[in-house]
Amino acid sequence: MKRAIGVAFLVAGLLRADGAVAQSLQNVVLRNSFSPIGAGARGLGMGGAFIAVADDGTAASFNPAGLAQLRRTELAIVGFSDDLTSTVSVARGDTVLTSQSSARHGAIDFGGMAIPFELGGRNMTIQASYQRSVDLFGQGKATVQDTIKLSDVDPRLTGNGDFIADITPAQSGAFQTVSLSAGYQVAPRLSLGASVNYWFGDWTAQGGDNFHLQVRGAGGRLVELPLVDKHFNQQQSMRALSVNTGLLLRYSKISLGGILRLPFNGAYELTENDSQISFDQNGKPGAAVRQSLGMKSQLYWPRSAGAGVALRPFKGLTLTGDYTWSQWSQATIRNVPAGTLLTPVKTGPTGEVEDSFNDRNFFDMLPASETSTTNTVTWRAGGEYLVVLSKIIIPLRGGLFRDRSPITELGQTEGKQIKGWTAGSGLNFSRFVLDVAFERQNSNGLLFLRLRQGQPVQSGTAASTEAVKEDRIVASLIYRFGAEDDPLKRVFRSLFGSKGDESN
Repeated sequence: MKRAIGVAFLVAGLLRADGAVAQSLQNVVLRNSFSPIGAGARGLGMGGAFIAVADDGTAASFNPAGLAQLRRTELAIVGFSDDLTSTVSVARGDTVLTSQSSARHGAIDFGGMAIPFELGGRNMTIQASYQRSVDLFGQGKATVQDTIKLSDVDPRLTGNGDFIADITPAQSGAFQTVSLSAGYQVAPRLSLGASVNYWFGDWTAQGGDNFHLQVRGAGGRLVELPLVDKHFNQQQSMRALSVNTGLLLRYSKISLGGILRLPFNGAYELTENDSQISFDQNGKPGAAVRQSLGMKSQLYWPRSAGAGVALRPFKGLTLTGDYTWSQWSQATIRNVPAGTLLTPVKTGPTGEVEDSFNDRNFFDMLPASETSTTNTVTWRAGGEYLVVLSKIIIPLRGGLFRDRSPITELGQTEGKQIKGWTAGSGLNFSRFVLDVAFERQNSNGLLFLRLRQGQPVQSGTAASTEAVKEDRIVASLIYRFGAEDDPLKRVFRSLFGSKGDESN
């Protein structure tokens, strides 16, 4: 028993000395997809495959070129409710420990007004909008277990011990955008569009890291020895400008669409407050050591691109498919100083702290040149059938999608697969359109958590597995002005249209 307690004391000393505690959590608590997608219950109900359709008040969020199809001013608002459940399992000795956590939240997802008018005999539409572009929401609990040789800690010792980290992260916030978009019909079948977006992201991450050692004591009895308790609180923000471009080629039976989201640099700011308690050889906690760190730098947001097709085999039926590629391996926080964002602190030969500024991948916080984050590809497919009644149209929608997490799991070359399905319907009146959609996402795989920064995971490691179920309900309300009471359209037509346009 005394020798086991001595091991705990030595390991705790190593943790304090070389910063091995530093990276136990990626920068974002990513439970499911991070791929960009537009907002709106109609598009979501069709599996999110809406790039080649984009013909309502949410068009700019999917493909700004689609705005050119609008003929009436539209005011749109979209809200959502999200219910996420995470089930984590980890082997602990001869047993498997399972824990489950769930969380629910909701928010406004999109709001915008689109105003069409004639310009040079062609349709032109501008839209001002807000979108909750990336929802940073998640919480849970995970355990990582690494089997180590006790002789690595003290040459006098034999056998193995289990070095265990219990992680309890929680995160909230979002990347939000305010956009000014335009779509113009450059030819009877071809439309082009663009969006200028102002990004303002604010999110917090907080939780605890509990480290302990599990060894066999006298008589083979299993003994757990506390090492370090660490609590962290991170507040992060980003401000930036970006540009999206899109095109739409439309025929009677088929439409082709594309969107390119250009990369950009954003002003990034971090404030981090940590508190750490270490235990001595008798298991007695010491005084809490508090540290406050901050930095101002840049966040590089990479490009993404999407292509879509929409088929209309007969009146009332639309079949859609989208392909999206995102370069997440290039998402980088520039010049991260040692100690911030849970990165390790390097010391010189005499124990002095050395500056170690370098670029870190946004997801796994590894140096940009060593990141395991991968680019992702998303496939979406869906359909819509319109039931036309005397005074109302009732749409029936459904879809499927396949995606991957950008975070590579332990021992894997790709992130865990994310798959799901959607269903939706609504009520389409002459002026009001109400759409509702349900989305189910599921993923199952290893939970990305690094126990020892910069070192490969050893064969004795027991990583957590996580099954995630996310249910999202989205509702959209669109109001369409009539031709006789559309003052905004008349104003823009008089400002920018020709005399011939004004007579229409």
